[in-house]
Amino acid sequence: MHDTSFLGTATVGERGQISIPAEARRTLGIEPGSKMLFFTAPHNSGLLMVKAEQLSRLVEHLTNKAQSMEQILNRVVEG
Repeated sequence: MHDTSFLGTATVGERGQISIPAEARRTLGIEPGSKMLFFTAPHNSGLLMVKAEQLSRLVEHLTNKAQSMEQILNRVVEG
């Protein structure tokens, strides 16, 4: 997974709609008809948007990160 990058800005319209910036669409391969999933970011600080087809990849990445952190913590506690 890549580092977080700034991909543009959007303004929420009266009906709650936004346009995804062109740079974000190009970088992430978001095309008309792409299914997107929305989640709250930690501490309700924002909105996380993920392509539906990439959700399992994201979950796998986060699971691996959590397991790595648990291993480090175990070494520190045992050490």
